[in-house]
Amino acid sequence: MVCGQRLTAPPASARPAPAAPAMKDNEKRTNDMQQETTAPREAGPILCRFMRETDVPACAAIEACADDGWSEAALREELAQENARLFVAEAEGKVAGLAVFQLVCGEASLYAVSTAPAFRRQGVARALLSWAFAALCLQGAQDVFLEVRAQNSAAQALYRSLGFVQTGLRRNFYATPADDAVLMQKTL
Repeated sequence: MVCGQRLTAPPASARPAPAAPAMKDNEKRTNDMQQETTAPREAGPILCRFMRETDVPACAAIEACADDGWSEAALREELAQENARLFVAEAEGKVAGLAVFQLVCGEASLYAVSTAPAFRRQGVARALLSWAFAALCLQGAQDVFLEVRAQNSAAQALYRSLGFVQTGLRRNFYATPADDAVLMQKTL
């Protein structure tokens, strides 16, 4: 599929004027694209959108479930960065997952993707990443890069199913626990 065909913005004349205060941080970088979309899910739809400042506590709680998760302060700091692109997935009215990217010179780097324990294995990460790739593509990304623990076969399988290919291996990259990093890339 050609970049940009998966997610389109309505013409400026068709968009309603914002009723709320001006967008901040991450939302300013939307390039006037549609900001939300839903994906089917057995237990209800998944809403994918750009992260807002008000999402940070819920996202930090999800990250706290990981050994090396992002703190609330780290997420706030990242959200304020010009090149940062942070996304969330909502299910059942709750933040169910998040993804953190940096976008520089047409290359997006995936730094983190996490799903709340109650929503794992329900397609949340797949829907979120698919939507994020479309959003990143509209913002000029041509490729997405990531590194994943060699022992994390479930994540590698997800990434492969989304079109990533392995491009390299960094021996002994992770310290606790010790593990290699598998380098992967996807062209958008």
